[in-house]
Amino acid sequence: MHISFLLSAFHSASGGGGAESYVSTMADALLERGHRVSVIALGEPSVSNGRLRMIQVARPNLHWFLYRGLPFAKSFALPVREIEWSRSAWTALAELNKQDPVDLVETGENIALHQTAFGEKPPVVIRGHGNGLSIKRYSGNRVAWGDRLGRRLQLVGMRSASAITAVSKFQARELGKDLSLPEAAIHVIPNPISPALLQQALEQPEAERAKPVVLYTGRIELNKGSLELLRSVDQVASQFPGVEYVMAGGRHNSINERSLEKALGRNGTRKHVQLLGHVPWQELADLYRRARVFVMPSYYETFGISVIEAMAFGLPVVAANVGGLPEVVEDGVTGILVPPKDSEALAEALVRLLRDPDLCARMGRAGRERVRSEFTVDRIVSQTLDVYQSVIRN
Repeated sequence: MHISFLLSAFHSASGGGGAESYVSTMADALLERGHRVSVIALGEPSVSNGRLRMIQVARPNLHWFLYRGLPFAKSFALPVREIEWSRSAWTALAELNKQDPVDLVETGENIALHQTAFGEKPPVVIRGHGNGLSIKRYSGNRVAWGDRLGRRLQLVGMRSASAITAVSKFQARELGKDLSLPEAAIHVIPNPISPALLQQALEQPEAERAKPVVLYTGRIELNKGSLELLRSVDQVASQFPGVEYVMAGGRHNSINERSLEKALGRNGTRKHVQLLGHVPWQELADLYRRARVFVMPSYYETFGISVIEAMAFGLPVVAANVGGLPEVVEDGVTGILVPPKDSEALAEALVRLLRDPDLCARMGRAGRERVRSEFTVDRIVSQTLDVYQSVIRN
């Protein structure tokens, strides 16, 4: 079977998130099973392992000029992006399909639109990873008419799909509501952990982690709870003066320089925080090995690949009790769930774990076993191939 993934971006030297990690892991697994895989990605040159057929497409940026250059046209930016990104990706797919026919396409919500104008096409599976409108709603940001229109364009494309998959039951409910579909019509298939990273995790013997290191991997972004995380530092440092917060992720424009500096300047917070910027996924293992606790304080999260990575390395997780996170982090067993946007509750949970190495070790073992039983790529790729084969048959 020849499978093509369409992406708005892929792993690069300066970026790459959950959707990109998912495609990278799945593509390798499909190749191992004898399938052929092509990845069509917009944007800057991508980092791949050489086995994938990568088709790089220049990312059109009319929407960016509308957003930055014409203040009165900002609301047009998102719907314009949906149109231009989707058109570029599907045009590239049409060219590929002429040269080497594709049996099935998988893409995300944000470039689903132009399949409606594609004509005769392979079956299309839409993989939900989350959407910007929900992020704004959960973050408490103002939702403009352009955000709503952009989401409507996404849903137009999704309604033409042969199948829809979601990373969590939470997201299946969200998509079902948006598309007026029963939840059962959407296939819930979690994200897998990279086998290479899992292997590194399992090779690491259990050991007491001497330093009180709190690790966060993800963008420095309002929706990710980055400011709440920084506001928790003072309270944790009052109990553990040597605590280190390691934050690995690129900057997002939802937090401006002034807000970040204000959070870092609060009561000596800066001396406890390392802002590493974007860290390639191949280098994450060293960070997981250093940490004692992992934290994910997002306002909205459909799954959280970094959470299962941390669990694989035996880290207890403190996570916000929102979205799909409670389906990954079992409260009191593999970690602690806290209310979102509550830096005090976040700090209390971190202090509790840092004080109790036995609790950390017990939750870490439970988390590692959960990853091995539920989130391995063999398990996920089998579920995904069942969906692929079903839509091809039909």
